Amino acid sequence: MATRVERSERLLRYIQALDMRINAAMDLAGEVVATEARKNVQRSPRGGRTYQKYNPRRTHKASKAGQAPATNQGDLVQSISSDANRQTKVIYVYSSHAIAPYARALEYGSMSSNLAPRPFLRPALTAKRDKVLEIMSKALTTAMRDAR
Repeated sequence: MATRVERSERLLRYIQALDMRINAAMDLAGEVVATEARKNVQRSPRGGRTYQKYNPRRTHKASKAGQAPATNQGDLVQSISSDANRQTKVIYVYSSHAIAPYARALEYGSMSSNLAPRPFLRPALTAKRDKVLEIMSKALTTAMRDAR
């Protein structure tokens, strides 16, 4: 028969294993969504208007309203990242303001610049929702199996 101390130690090992698995799964799930967001931008259909850009000089074909923004020089793609808060168990997928300060205006639109939304983060989460749930579920199942 297990003593109270042995049961407490076993429970502590279970909690530590569960926490480790969940943290790893959160990192993976965040990166799955971030990768999808990057693909959304890189593969945008570019159905909008064509115009000249400068510094460097180039022709850019924009996306239509409602489509993911068309990549221009790659800053938006490079700005997409994910992070997990270990304390609150929340996964963040975001575009770094330092790299692409216009990302929020693209995602939600901007009344001041008359820009209709060109979402790329929210559709990525919607597209990968089931995969994220599968990753997290598998982490919990594996942790419970390992604890036995």
